[in-house]
Amino acid sequence: MIFFSDDIRNKIIDDTPVDEIMDKLEKFKNDNEMIFTYFNYGSIGIDYIQNLLNYEINKTAFYCTEETFVIRSCPSCMIYSKQNKKNSDMIMYYLMVISTDKEFRGQGYATKLLNGFVERVKEETKTSKKKVKIVLSSIDEVVSYYQKYGFEVVDCSFENYPYLKCFEKYDDDKLYTVMELNIK
Repeated sequence: MIFFSDDIRNKIIDDTPVDEIMDKLEKFKNDNEMIFTYFNYGSIGIDYIQNLLNYEINKTAFYCTEETFVIRSCPSCMIYSKQNKKNSDMIMYYLMVISTDKEFRGQGYATKLLNGFVERVKEETKTSKKKVKIVLSSIDEVVSYYQKYGFEVVDCSFENYPYLKCFEKYDDDKLYTVMELNIK
């Protein structure tokens, strides 16, 4: 089952006694840092993950093996952001990180999470007249995974994607693979 951070926070606020809300929200924030740090240790810098999580507009989503949200029962998770500027004809969802616990890689959990995310994007934007895209920057090892999913390589630079660039430590000598999935 897929859980989104906004829904989790709202449930905490709605279902928790007032004097415990702040503590539960803080625990959820700490649990987010823990799971993303653990899943990405050694492959993505901890400062990059913390920067993504501290930026308020970025949201998280989790694929859990339980029917209720238990963060330690989530083999896969992601950080994403929605950009919907008033004077633009495009809604962009930036998929910043998608991670799976090493023990569960190759078992389809990231795909289930991505499927749920795409369905949510479609549902959120079904009445919009704007074009909708999901954009990501991929490491070389998983470009083919995203291509099989339907993403297309569109750029090898962040110049046209300032939101991605503001989080990456840009290196002129490195080749970046920016990919897009058109939703509508």
